[in-house]
Amino acid sequence: MLASSGIRFGRALLMVRGAEGVAQSVNFYQNALGMQVVRHTDDWAELACPVASNAASGMSTDSSNFRLSIKAVESEAQLSVGYSPFLSFDVDDMDSIIARCAQLGGKIDGPIQYPAHGKVATLRAPDGQMIGLYEPAI
Repeated sequence: MLASSGIRFGRALLMVRGAEGVAQSVNFYQNALGMQVVRHTDDWAELACPVASNAASGMSTDSSNFRLSIKAVESEAQLSVGYSPFLSFDVDDMDSIIARCAQLGGKIDGPIQYPAHGKVATLRAPDGQMIGLYEPAI
């Protein structure tokens, strides 16, 4: 059973082009998605946000946060498809989050979808990372 293995998700690592990419990414994730900056240098940044609970499985949040690390790289290969994770965030207000993301350079990838369980959207951050947004139905 995974829960007894002692393994937990700690953070996702995004690689971006140079110091300008780190600053642009920090601005986007902090101001569009509301993530908290933990540390930020020219070539590295770490941001945090609360971990979503999973009531159906009996798992709940504790004082831990999801950590997003952003690293400056110079090699084009490190920025290629297949090197970057797809990030997914639960949101309370899809429309306002998408509007803020668009104002800060995010590009929505297709229409917002409305399955029975809520709203789902995909967008590309200014640094090229794919982000999934999910707003549960009330």
